[in-house]
Amino acid sequence: MKKSSLFFVLLCLFQISKLDFCLAGSVHMVNNNGHERHRFISVTDFGAVCDGKTDDTQAFLKAWEAVCNGFSNKSFLVPLGKTCLLKPLTFAGPCTSSSITFVIRGNIVAPGYTWNVGNFPAWISFDSINGLVVKGGGVKGGGTLDSRGSVWWGSEHAQDKESPTAMHFNNCNGLRMYNLQHLNSPRNHIGLTGSKNISISGLNLTAPGDSPNTDGIDISRCIGVDIRDSVISTGDDCIAINSGSSYINITGLFCGPGHGISVGSLGRNGEFASVEEVRVKNCTLSNTMNGVRIKTYQNGLGYARKISFEDIRMVDSKNPIIIEQNYLNRGKIEEVSFENSNYQNRGGKNRFYKTESGNGRGVRVSDVRYSRIYGSSASDDAVTFNCNADLGCEDIVMDHVDIVSAKAGHAVSASCKNVRGSYFSSPVSCIKKH
Repeated sequence: MKKSSLFFVLLCLFQISKLDFCLAGSVHMVNNNGHERHRFISVTDFGAVCDGKTDDTQAFLKAWEAVCNGFSNKSFLVPLGKTCLLKPLTFAGPCTSSSITFVIRGNIVAPGYTWNVGNFPAWISFDSINGLVVKGGGVKGGGTLDSRGSVWWGSEHAQDKESPTAMHFNNCNGLRMYNLQHLNSPRNHIGLTGSKNISISGLNLTAPGDSPNTDGIDISRCIGVDIRDSVISTGDDCIAINSGSSYINITGLFCGPGHGISVGSLGRNGEFASVEEVRVKNCTLSNTMNGVRIKTYQNGLGYARKISFEDIRMVDSKNPIIIEQNYLNRGKIEEVSFENSNYQNRGGKNRFYKTESGNGRGVRVSDVRYSRIYGSSASDDAVTFNCNADLGCEDIVMDHVDIVSAKAGHAVSASCKNVRGSYFSSPVSCIKKH
């Protein structure tokens, strides 16, 4: 055979093999895309326009019904590149599947107006859904919720604290939430109530530092909550741990601006409150109004105990360490809360004023440990323990607490009232040395 003929034959064989490879790749790609389509139920399949202007609420509810009541393990999908507008709504369970995945690859925005909070105390609610997974776009981008809270902050609602929670989870055992960005909540960004075994990571919650009552995460009546590797920069508490909560772990959090990490307030309106087994570790608090704080009402009942703050870095934080057992909230109307009410049942307004000691009441604070707390304070008061004259605070331990002033040449101080405990290698302390 001539060389030219042999070359032609080899060239044909090469082209045929290349075509076969391309066809195989195409089939593989079709199979993958088909698998992708079969894994998800998209809101656009149910009529969602997702142009950021059209109301997509009903389409979301129809898609949710298909996922929740379906017998196959399909995920709810907000597609990448879409911006969907939602009015207040509730994704309700229980669902047929033991696990439901809610994937937000696109963006979700709230209406640009206020509404009656008595009817809808939350913008987006999830109720009675076990095994729920809520996740953002991750490396693919997306996964952003914009609550458009600025329309609430400057209104009469902000003055009375009658603004809605942005995203609320009630009775959602086994909840997992990760890789979400959440902007500008009217009030607290995420509320967790009446749930067990919750895992949260990779959140970025953001609102202006002067936005009123915009807590990052509020926890009430929950057992077993793990929050890690997240950034919360808001106008109020980064995380607030309220009554009925236990076994709460917070790790790797960056907090600031905001009001720090709080246990409480507890015992409002004379109620019984309890929080225990809380561990906060490896966190940074930067330019916060407070650092790590425990606050209880003077007329309440109950306890806050077995709480530890470990390896906490303060950066220009005012009031880095506080126990306030005579919390007053400056006599203002207390905020609307899910803490002591049934889901979507707002209690009446109450005003709380200082009560006199000697009535035998109070929320007991005990077994609290501060270990390796360091950094700078923007105020002269690095440590403030203001404990009730009747109960006092017991077994308070300060272990290697080293906080200096953020102002050159200034010293910081510690103030203790009715505290029993000890300290180890802590330059700033006002309790008895061990």
